[in-house]
Amino acid sequence: MLQINIKPYSIISLEPPPYRLALLVAILSGCFATFIIFPVETLWPLIAVYDLSTVKRLGKLLIVLLVILAVYRLFMEKYRVRSLLFNTERLETLLKNLPGMAYRCFNSKNWPMDFVSEGCYALCGYKRSEIENQHVLWGMFTHQDDIEAVEKSVLDAVDKGEAFEVEYRIIARGGEEKWVWERGRAVGRMDDEIILEGLITDITDRKLAEQSLMQAEAYSKAVVDTAVEAVVSIDEEGHIETINLAAENMFEYTPEMILGENIRCLISPDYLEEYDQYRSHFQEDHLAHRVGGGCEVMGIRQNGSTFPMHFVVSEILNQPDRKYVGLIRDLSVQREAEREVREQRDQLAHVDRLNTLGEMASAIAHEINQPLTAISMYSQTGLRLLNQKPPQNERCLDVLYKLSIQAHRAGAIIEHSQRFSRQNESHREEVDCNVLLREVHKLAEVEARIRDIVIILQLAGLLPMVVCDPVQIQQVVLNLLRNGMESMKEAGYKRGNRIVVQTHRSDIGVKISVIDSGTGITADVAEQLYRPFSTTKDTGTGIGLSISRTIIRAHGAQLKFLNNENGGVTFYFTLPYTTYKKHD
Repeated sequence: MLQINIKPYSIISLEPPPYRLALLVAILSGCFATFIIFPVETLWPLIAVYDLSTVKRLGKLLIVLLVILAVYRLFMEKYRVRSLLFNTERLETLLKNLPGMAYRCFNSKNWPMDFVSEGCYALCGYKRSEIENQHVLWGMFTHQDDIEAVEKSVLDAVDKGEAFEVEYRIIARGGEEKWVWERGRAVGRMDDEIILEGLITDITDRKLAEQSLMQAEAYSKAVVDTAVEAVVSIDEEGHIETINLAAENMFEYTPEMILGENIRCLISPDYLEEYDQYRSHFQEDHLAHRVGGGCEVMGIRQNGSTFPMHFVVSEILNQPDRKYVGLIRDLSVQREAEREVREQRDQLAHVDRLNTLGEMASAIAHEINQPLTAISMYSQTGLRLLNQKPPQNERCLDVLYKLSIQAHRAGAIIEHSQRFSRQNESHREEVDCNVLLREVHKLAEVEARIRDIVIILQLAGLLPMVVCDPVQIQQVVLNLLRNGMESMKEAGYKRGNRIVVQTHRSDIGVKISVIDSGTGITADVAEQLYRPFSTTKDTGTGIGLSISRTIIRAHGAQLKFLNNENGGVTFYFTLPYTTYKKHD
């Protein structure tokens, strides 16, 4: 840790002092002067005899030595002053570059400052002169809510002879609140007062970042704890590190019971293989952020009960070790809701069929009454012809033929009514719509050829598979083709004799269209187009479109139409890619 002692005379120069060189010069000078004053031949007698001339010479030698010492002292003093100035400049540069304010103060009330560095202005907004002259005291800047804690920390450190570190708030000039970090220690005494030296730096940005991080963490925790889904964080090995309240309630575990355990303990043993495949898929594809697209398995609670759940795992970025978070959703309520929706849908469909049957009752009575009346009349006519003498056999054959037609018509009405009223027994499977329509084309081709009509297939390539009842969908397309051919016959083939069957790939499914060049559909006909036994044809039963609409609705779609610009009409429907899902 950084500790600064600000003592001008305690600074040691980094350059080696030249006192040895000066001393050497002084000694050599003294020797030289001695040999000048005292020739070699006269030195030896001096040892034994002292006379006046000798004393004079010794005085001269003393003067020379004093001069040499004076020169040496002057040389060393100049060097000391120069070194002191050099090091003072270096210290000033160092203090100016410090990220904060270096100080020396008395450990008394409000900490009066004896010395502060230039960083004081950026820190608190006051100049060095204002602080060093004690016009303002450092304790005056310290936040009143923090000053007691700062005083205690400093006193405890001084008593123990240790350095102190504190973080607190100051109120700078202008009222700006700042966070500062201070480190210092006691360095001595002056007039029975303890001297403190240290460094104070601005940590406001760091504190604000910490507060923002804490707020973000608190917000994230609140969001996670209030989430409906269970949130579980795990390490790379799958060990649970955190869980939210929803996870506690979902699995009936407390954090103490589950933390550190492997997430596999939350999955039913019968579904661990699917979970392993799920992880293996992630590892093989090297997905960085998301482990697949989620997986549906059976979860297991602390009491051993199981429930359907969906979970997806994502990687937590910017972590030293790989961490993951799992989002788990309990599907029990959803599955129950889906079951109730299916039951309600089936009930509504049944009610709809009953309502339709109610509408059909009067129409059936009217429709079947006509062929029955004709059958009765033709039967009486046939009996009369047979009783005539001679019998009118040829005319009787014609009557029998007409009788057969009316009986067939009555039977068709009854058959269609039965088909419409009973529950649909659907067998659904994955189907290629293009293959299905080619089969329909084969079924309708003979009838179309008799009517001198050409069926054109315009099929899109590479269509996804759909799940449907192929027999029912074929019946719908056949009904639409026959209606189109009847309409084109009524129009007298004025717009051609081609009827087109198309497939298109859309965002939601495969669109099937049947386009004819007949008479089109007027507004009054459109209002009752799908009503049972409502028809504009002389020989039709009026139930084909009603049955077709019911079939298409059961497949999750709608049977629609639009009149073409050049005449005729286009009937179309779209089979969703996930049209049907079997439920046990």
